[in-house]
Amino acid sequence: MENINKVVKERVNHLKSSNKDFKAIMDGMFLNKNNIFAETNDGYKITKYTYGDLENKINDIAYSINKLYPDLLDSYIGIMQESTIEWTYIFFAIIKSGNKPYLINLKHPKKLINSLLKSLDIKYSIGLKDLEYDTLFINLNDLNLKCENDYKFNYANEMALSTSATTMKEKIIFYSGNEIANQILNCEGILKENKQIKKHYKGYLKQLVFLPLYHIFGFMATFMWFSYFGRCMVFLNDYSKDTILNTIKKHEVTHIFAVPLFWNTIEKTINAELKQKDIKLQNKFKKGQKLTILLQKLFKSYGINKSKKIMKDITNNLFGKSVMFCISGGSYIKDSTLYLINSLGYPLYNGYGMSEIGITSVTLGGINDRLKNSIGKRFGSVEYKIENNHLFVRGTSISHKMKIDGVIYNYKLEDWFDTSDIVHEINDYYYIDGRFDDLFISANGENINPDLIEKEFNLDKAENISVIDIDNKLSLIIQINEYLPKSSIDNIYNDVININNKLDMTHRVEKIYFTYNPIKNSEAIKVSRQYLKANLKNNNITLINYENIKESKLNVDSNILLKVKECMANTLSIDINDIKDTDNFFFDLEASSLDYFDLISKINDTFDIKLLFENQNLQTAISIAKEVERVLSL
Repeated sequence: MENINKVVKERVNHLKSSNKDFKAIMDGMFLNKNNIFAETNDGYKITKYTYGDLENKINDIAYSINKLYPDLLDSYIGIMQESTIEWTYIFFAIIKSGNKPYLINLKHPKKLINSLLKSLDIKYSIGLKDLEYDTLFINLNDLNLKCENDYKFNYANEMALSTSATTMKEKIIFYSGNEIANQILNCEGILKENKQIKKHYKGYLKQLVFLPLYHIFGFMATFMWFSYFGRCMVFLNDYSKDTILNTIKKHEVTHIFAVPLFWNTIEKTINAELKQKDIKLQNKFKKGQKLTILLQKLFKSYGINKSKKIMKDITNNLFGKSVMFCISGGSYIKDSTLYLINSLGYPLYNGYGMSEIGITSVTLGGINDRLKNSIGKRFGSVEYKIENNHLFVRGTSISHKMKIDGVIYNYKLEDWFDTSDIVHEINDYYYIDGRFDDLFISANGENINPDLIEKEFNLDKAENISVIDIDNKLSLIIQINEYLPKSSIDNIYNDVININNKLDMTHRVEKIYFTYNPIKNSEAIKVSRQYLKANLKNNNITLINYENIKESKLNVDSNILLKVKECMANTLSIDINDIKDTDNFFFDLEASSLDYFDLISKINDTFDIKLLFENQNLQTAISIAKEVERVLSL
C-alpha cells in the first residue's frame, strides 16, 4: 500500500517547482502509472483503468486531433459529453493537442449553449453522440490513430466553463493552468488540518463521480483534487437510487461530494422509513444519534467508525462501511441534514465556491465544527474580506478573465471579486446568510433578507417557493402542480397565513401568489430570484391569486393512468390501491428524489418514451399520465 503522505509531498513538491501549468499537472498525475484511475461496471463486472491506460488514451486522441484536424491549434473545442470516463479523455486530450477545452453544460438550454459556443468561436465539439449544437461534431471513436513514439505535443494552458443557472447573464469563466494548479495546492493545507479526508478503505481512496464534471464543484473538488494525487474515480451508469447506492457499496466508495439536494433527500428517505416504525424504535434511533455525536466529539476517527456500527441497521442499507468523507456545497443545507448524516458516521462537511472563484473554503474541523453549518475557513490561495455584510474574494486560484455578455474582462491579482453573498464571520469561520442582490428594502428603510423568511415556510405540497419583491411588496410565490386538488391548495394557503402571522411585522409577506409554471431553471439547484424576475417580466410565469384558483381538470386515459400507478407501486413496493390519482409522489407517498429516477425509468420502459429525469413537475399519477398521453400523441 502506498504511503499517502509521501505521495502528497512528492506531488506537491513537483507542482511547486514547476511552471504550474496544465502540462505540469498532467506530468504529476502520471508519476505512478500503475495506480487505478477509474472503475466502471456494467451491472455485473467491475472494470478498472490505470493512469497508464488514461495516459495512452489521451495521447492517441490528442495525436488524432493534430493529424486529422491540422487547422485546430490554440482553438477552443467543446466537450459534448456527460460525466463519463470518456469526458476525462477528451478534456486532457484537447489540452495536449494544443487546444483549449470548453466545458459545455449540457443542461443549459440549447439556444444558450449555441450562443456560448459562438461567443468562443468554437467550430468543433467532441463526444460520443452528436447533440446537434451549432458546431461540427467529432466522434470520439473516430479519433483512433495510434500515437507515434516520441511525438512532441504542444500543450495549451487555458480552459473555460460557464456559470450555473442562477445568473441571467451570459458568462464564460476562463481558468489558466496556473490558477487550477493553485487550487490543487490548497490540498496541502487541507490535509494538514483534516486527517479524515485522506482516509482509505482496504487500501483505496475512491471518489464517486456524482457531480457533473462541467460544473466547478464537480470539476475541481471531485476530479482535479483527487486525480492529481493518483486516486480512483468511480463512474455511475445512471442516477437512479438503486444504481447510486449499489455503486457505492459494490465499489466501496470512500468519498461522496454532492449538492444539498442529495443529502436532504437522504435525510427525507430515512425519516420516511422511521415514520413506519413504532415510537419505541423512533426513540431508540434518536438516543442512538445522541450517542454517536457524543462519541465523535470524544474520539474523532474512532467515533466515526463506531457510529457506523451503532447505526448499522441504516448504514448497511445506505452506503455501507466504506464511506469516509463527504462534502456538501452549492447552496444552503439544513441543520437537521448535517446532524443526521454525521450521526450515521458519514462525516459531512460544508463547503463554498463559485464558478468564478473555484472552491475557496470548507469546514474541516471535528463534529462540533461540522454541525455549525459554516462554510469553514478560507484556503491559503485566497483572501476574504467583508464589506457591507457581503463577501469579497481575491487570490491566485480564482479566475482573472471572464467574458460577460460578449465583453472580455481581465482582473489583476490585487482586484477583489464581489460574490454578492451576505456573510458573517466568527473566529475565522464564515457563514452564508443570503444573497446581496436579493435584499428587500422595507417601507421603513430596513434591509430584509428574503432567504430568512423563506426558511419559515415549510410547505410540503409546494414544488418550489420564493419570497421576492413584486411592485415594492414582499411577496411569496408558490409553485404548485396543476393537478393538485383544491383541498390541498386550501391547506397550503391556510398554512401560509398561520406561519405569516407568527412572523415579526417587518418580515411578513404582503402578497401571496400561486403559479403552475416552473419558477426554477431546470438545471439549477435552487431558485434564482434573478431568473424568476426575468421570467415574470417576460410573462413566462403567470401568477394567480388564491381566490382565482379553480379545481384542476383530471381527464386522462384510464389505461395509461393505471399503468402509471403500477409503476409507482412497483417503485415504492406498495399496493396500487394505496395510491390516489392526485397523491404527490414525494409528500403523500414519501418517496425520495432517487426513487423518482427509478419511477421515470420504469415509465419510459413501459411506454417506450423518453420523459426527462429533471422534470420533477410531474409528481402525481394524474400529471404523469397526462404527460405520457401528450408525448405518445406527438
